[in-house]
Amino acid sequence: MRVPPPGGANGNWQPHAGELFTDRETESQAFKSTLASFRRLLDQDGEVGTERRNVVTFHGLGGIGKTALSERLEAWVKRDLPIVNGWGPPPATKVDAIVRIDLHGSAGRMDMTAVLLALRAGVAGIRRRWPLFDLAFAAYWSAVRPGEPLPTVHGRDEYADVVADTTGEILKDLGSVADYVVGTPVGFGVWGIRKIIGVLRRRRDMRLGMESFPGFESLLLRCADEPSPTESRPILACEIAATLSWELATMTPSPLVTVFIDTTERLALDPRRVSEGHLNKLIHDMPNVLFVLTGRDMLDWYREGRTDLPYRGPWTWPGLCPDAQDAPRQHLVGNLSPSDTRTLIRRSRRQLDLPMSDEVMEALVRSSAGLPQYLELARQVALSIKDAGQGRLVEVADVTGGLGSLVMRVLDDIPADEQRAIRAACLFRVFDTALMAAAADVDHGCAERAVTRPMIDRHDGERFPYRLHDAVREAIRRTDHHVTGGWSQRDWELAASRAAVAARQMHDAAKSREANSEVLDAIGIAIGLVCEQETALGPPPSASYADWLSRAIVFSPSVQGLRSRVPADSRTEYGRHVLNFVAAKSLETPVEERLRLLREISRSEHPLRQVARRHLGYTLKVQQRWDEALATFDELAAELPTPLHLGQRPQLLSTARRFVDARDAAAALPVQALITRAQEYAHGRPRRYFNEIGEKITKLRRAGRQREYLEEVGVRLERRAFLHDDLGIEEVVTFRDDAELAAHTVATRCALLATVLMQRSDREETSILLDRLRSLDLASGPAGTIGFRYALAEFCDARLAGDRDRLVALQQEIEGILVRTRPWVSVECFLDSVGLPVRPVPTQWIEPYAVVRRRWALHLRSYLTRHGAER
Repeated sequence: MRVPPPGGANGNWQPHAGELFTDRETESQAFKSTLASFRRLLDQDGEVGTERRNVVTFHGLGGIGKTALSERLEAWVKRDLPIVNGWGPPPATKVDAIVRIDLHGSAGRMDMTAVLLALRAGVAGIRRRWPLFDLAFAAYWSAVRPGEPLPTVHGRDEYADVVADTTGEILKDLGSVADYVVGTPVGFGVWGIRKIIGVLRRRRDMRLGMESFPGFESLLLRCADEPSPTESRPILACEIAATLSWELATMTPSPLVTVFIDTTERLALDPRRVSEGHLNKLIHDMPNVLFVLTGRDMLDWYREGRTDLPYRGPWTWPGLCPDAQDAPRQHLVGNLSPSDTRTLIRRSRRQLDLPMSDEVMEALVRSSAGLPQYLELARQVALSIKDAGQGRLVEVADVTGGLGSLVMRVLDDIPADEQRAIRAACLFRVFDTALMAAAADVDHGCAERAVTRPMIDRHDGERFPYRLHDAVREAIRRTDHHVTGGWSQRDWELAASRAAVAARQMHDAAKSREANSEVLDAIGIAIGLVCEQETALGPPPSASYADWLSRAIVFSPSVQGLRSRVPADSRTEYGRHVLNFVAAKSLETPVEERLRLLREISRSEHPLRQVARRHLGYTLKVQQRWDEALATFDELAAELPTPLHLGQRPQLLSTARRFVDARDAAAALPVQALITRAQEYAHGRPRRYFNEIGEKITKLRRAGRQREYLEEVGVRLERRAFLHDDLGIEEVVTFRDDAELAAHTVATRCALLATVLMQRSDREETSILLDRLRSLDLASGPAGTIGFRYALAEFCDARLAGDRDRLVALQQEIEGILVRTRPWVSVECFLDSVGLPVRPVPTQWIEPYAVVRRRWALHLRSYLTRHGAER
C-alpha cells in the first residue's frame, strides 16, 4: 500500500482488562479477520486511491463492555494474555506497534497534541528516529507550548536527544552546525528546528538533506507559523500525523500499526462535532494505520449529508456502510449470549471462590440479559457478601433486579462515609480525592479509601486521575432519597456547592501565587460543576458581580484559555450561558457567531448578562463597527451608569481617532486621566504615560484583575523597548512565557513586539518572531488584516536592516487597510519620515499633524541611534 504525501481496589480482587468480559468470541474472530485483511492491504503494491479501509468499529449500548473489549483486544494482540483466555492463541497477524487513545475524560474535544504524542510513543519501538514527524512535531510544539522543553516519550527524556540528532544532521548538511551545538539536547533540539526554519524562510528554493515528500519544507514552516497556545490548529496536527504515515510507508515491509480509540461517543457532546472532524481527517490521512474505534454509535461517515466532515461518502468509507460485509467494517457489540454469560459467571465463581449456587447463577444469567456491566456489579455484590465473613450464601435477591438497583446494592456493602464520597464523585467526569472529599463533606482518608473501590477507575499520570463508568455514574445520579442513603435534589445541590467552594479556594490560592494556568484549571472545575448541577455559588468580593464564578471568569488570565478546560454542553441553563460566553471569546468561533452568543446572554437573566453586553461592545469595537459599538455602550451606560460603563464611549471615540470628541466625552469622568494619557501618547508625548502607568498596573495586580494586568504590563514592555533602553531580554522572555501559558493573545503580541524591538535575536529568530506576530495579528484583527504591532516591528527591523523593499511592501499593505485606529499613528509617522506616506484616515488632531510627525520622527531617530543605525 503506497501512501500519498500528507497534506491533504478493595478486598481480595481488583478488576483487570485481561479478566473482564472474556467471552467475546464473535468480536475476537472479527478482529482476527480485520487484521488479516488489513495486512493484505498493506502488502499491495499500488496507490491507495480515494477509498479508506483502515477503520473497524465496535459499537453498542452503554455498559455493554466496549471499553473492556477494546482493552482486551489490545492485550490479546500484544500477547499479554495467557493462552487459556477464552479466545485462544493471539492472532497470527503480527502487529508492530499499538497506540491507545482514551476519550473517557473528554467533554467533546480531542486533544490533538496528546494524540501526536501517543502516536510517537507507539512507534518508538519500531525504530528510534522518525525525522519528518520529529521535525514537524518539534516545530509545532515550540509554537503551541513556547518555553516548554520537548515532551518525554515513555517517561524518558530520550525524545529530545532524537530531535537533536535529526536537527544536527540537517544543520551539518547546511554547514552551520559547528556554530550552534550548544546547550542541552532539549534546547538544541528546539533551537535547531528554529534554525532550520530560518534558513528555509530565507531560501525558499532550499531542499533539506533528507528524503522527504514534495512540500515538506512548506509544512515545516506552517508548523512553526500557524499554531499558537490560543489556537493549536488541530487540522495541522492531523497533517503532522500524516508525515508519520508517509514514513511508515517507506519501510519494507510496511509495519502494521494499530490505534485503539475508546468511547468515541464523547465527541458527540460537542454539538458542532469539531473534534469528530479532526478524527475523520486523522484516519483518512493515515491509510496504512489501522484504527479500532469503540463507542455507543455507528459511524455515519458514509452519509453524503455529513457536510461537517472533511471526508465523507460511501466512496471514501465503503467499510462503514451498514451493508458492508468485507473486513474491516462496523460490528454491533450485543449482550453476551446465555452460554457465554454462564461461562463467565462460573469462571468468576471458581476464581474468586464466591458462595453462589447453580440456582443463583441461572437467575443471574436471566436477570442480567448478558449485560457485562450488570455482571461486573453482581460480581462485586457477591464478593462483598463473601468478604463479610458471616458464612452467608449469595441469594437470588442479591444479584437480580435492574442495573440501578444493583449499583445500590454495591453501595450498600460500602461504609456510609465512602458511599457519600462515591455519590459526590458522580458530579465530576474526572476528579481527585480533594474534590471528592469536599463535595461529600468527608475527610480525605475516607476519599482515599473510596477510590480503591472496584467501581472507580484510575488513570495514572493525569491531573484528575479518577472516574466512574458512565453507566454507574448515571445509575447513582438517577436514584433519589427514597433509596437508603440516596440523595435528594437538594443534597446534590449542596454537594455541588461544597465542591464549588473547594474550586474557589483552589482559584484564590493559585491567584495569590500568580499561577495563571492553575487559575484557569480551578475556574474550569467550577464551570464543569455548574454545567452538571444547579449550584449555589458564594458571593464575590465585589458587589458588581452576582457570584464569585462570574467575576473569576471576567478577571481570569484569559477567557479564551478556558476553552480547553470546560465541557461541550450543559445540563443547566446557568452552565449553558457560561459555555456560550467562553465560546464567544474564542478566536476559533466565527465573528457573527460570537456576536450572536453575546446578544443571547445579554438578553437573559444570567449573572453574566451585563458582562456579555459589555463584551458585545468590545467585539464590535475590535471589528471597527463603531456605530453599533457606541449604541451598545450607550444602552449599557443608561441602564447601569457605573464608571466602567460611562467610560466606554470616550474610550471608543479615542480608539477611532476622534480625539476631540473623546476629550469632551471624558470630561469630569474617572476615565478622563486614561483618555488624556492615551491621546498624549498618540501625539508623540509619552511622559504622562510612563509617569502614571506604574500605579495603574499595581492596582490591577492587587485587585487580581489578571487579564487586564497582563495586557498593561505587555504594552508597557513594548513601549519601553522602543522609547527607553532599560529592558533586559530575560524580563521580556519571562513575560512572554507567562502570556503564552495564560493564552493571552494581546499580551503575547506585546511580548513578541518588544522582543523584535530589542534586537537581541539573530536574523532567523527575528524572522520567526515577525512571522508569528503577523499570524497572531491576522487572526485577531478585523477582516484578516495586519495590526499596528506587526507593522511597527516590521518597520523597525527593516529600517535597521536598510531594506527599502520591505518598507515599500509594508506601505502598500497598510494602504489597503481602510480603517486605522489610534495606535497606528506612530507607524504612519515613521513611514512618512522615510518618504513613504500612506493614505490619511479621518482624524481629529488635537495638535497639528506636522508637530505630531516631528515628535515621532525624533523618537525614531533615538531608537535607531541606540541600535547603531546611521542617521
